[in-house]
Amino acid sequence: MKIKILILLLIIPLLYVNAQNKVNDYLNIPGSIKLNQKEYNLVWSSHPNENYFKQEYISSHENINKYNSMVLVDFVKGDFNIKDVVDQKVAELQEMKKANPVINYQIFENKEEYILDFLISENSKDGKEILIAERNIYRYKIISNAKNKGVLLFALSERGYPENMDSFFNNLKTNSSKLIETVGNYKLPDIEIK
Repeated sequence: MKIKILILLLIIPLLYVNAQNKVNDYLNIPGSIKLNQKEYNLVWSSHPNENYFKQEYISSHENINKYNSMVLVDFVKGDFNIKDVVDQKVAELQEMKKANPVINYQIFENKEEYILDFLISENSKDGKEILIAERNIYRYKIISNAKNKGVLLFALSERGYPENMDSFFNNLKTNSSKLIETVGNYKLPDIEIK
């Protein structure tokens, strides 16, 4: 009897861990996302509340904890003014910039969509070294169909680390507008909340 209880106690945490690691496609986006000559696969998702859905995609050779390139697809249900959503993110960046001069951003408006291109960093405690540099291109679009009304965020995130920081910033200088065009011209997935 004690052995059966012990086995059950050992199995339950394993089942719990496996349940925690399960990735759900909450937005019903079939297959992988092909962007900038790379294929990104769904590796992590979250549905932290009734209205918010978040999905992250990386290439098969990447590590989610130390990625070079990632695609993000977020959806928030509700009735939003897209300009207010973008302004809120800009206000957040402006506040962060007070303590971190590396932070920079620019905004592009395209019909009823906005693109926010921004650079953030994680620095050493003394502020002398950049530990992670992250360039994000966020594309915001209002979805207003009968089933799913809200704001869609489609984003590309690229990171540089101490071992490749020079090439990260060189690439940023030479390919800055190309990546904005790539994200801006991408055919957004038709999302459908499951």
